[in-house]
Amino acid sequence: MKKTKELGIKVTGALVAALLAVSSAQFAGANRQLLKTYAVEFTVKESKAVLYSNDKTTVYKQPDINSGVVTVIAKDLPVSVTGITSNGWFQVSLNGTYYVPGDGLVSKNAGTANSVVTGSDLTKLTKGTFSFYKNPELSEFDADDVEDMDENTYIKYLDSFLMGYAMLDSCILQDSGKLLKEVYENESKLDKNVANMTMQAYLINYRNNYLSNSLAGPFRNDRDLKLALNRAIRYNIEKFGTVYRNSNTGNDESKVKKAMEKVVNEMKAEQGVSFTCRMEYGTYKTNDGSEGKGWIIEFTKKD
Repeated sequence: MKKTKELGIKVTGALVAALLAVSSAQFAGANRQLLKTYAVEFTVKESKAVLYSNDKTTVYKQPDINSGVVTVIAKDLPVSVTGITSNGWFQVSLNGTYYVPGDGLVSKNAGTANSVVTGSDLTKLTKGTFSFYKNPELSEFDADDVEDMDENTYIKYLDSFLMGYAMLDSCILQDSGKLLKEVYENESKLDKNVANMTMQAYLINYRNNYLSNSLAGPFRNDRDLKLALNRAIRYNIEKFGTVYRNSNTGNDESKVKKAMEKVVNEMKAEQGVSFTCRMEYGTYKTNDGSEGKGWIIEFTKKD
């Protein structure tokens, strides 16, 4: 079949970190009340994930600050999450079942693009996908076709499987060229957290991570940056971090401000959506661990 246009950015690894089925908005309003809430009765919704500790990672016996502190975990360590309580705490497994307040764990790249894609509700997750591939279309794609997909096409491809237009077994992952089922089964043998996920949950995490990476850059021209902004609009992402690295602007602040002003104005004219941006020149790190110098920019969609 006819191949789509060449992919500009590829995911550099397999599944990096699970993103929980809880929106950041839930915690934003609730966390200030959280520490004042003395939970007596609560329920737990199962949610398997690996998150990371931050400066606020205190572990309690129960989801109640009066229940007693078990330990304090140092920053940037992986923590196995097994559920979310009805009063907004994480249930965690640490040689036993304990609890961490809702602001005490973050995704691996919180503060960057990876922190903006949350949720596992499929209707909300795929609402930016305007159409889906049907079963006969999905069956026609081979590994070469999937490899050549651009970001939007590949997300549409993944979303079509998530929405049930074909069996997950036949989904091909772009970074490996292998079937999802094969990758999932191999990962399950090596990682107990993956083993505790369904294959659908694995694909949700993979898709979320891919979308995040597609916004992260580095972008070397205005055209590709605008494509990322369009994707943020399409999937209703209010804020994301990215890297802009262009030889014409270098580290000249006045030049990059002018370039970003031009991009933002064009987006408003073309899409009717306004963005603000904050920028700082510095060192960035990619998912494969390599580093570079560029403009680290945070875009926020204006109401």
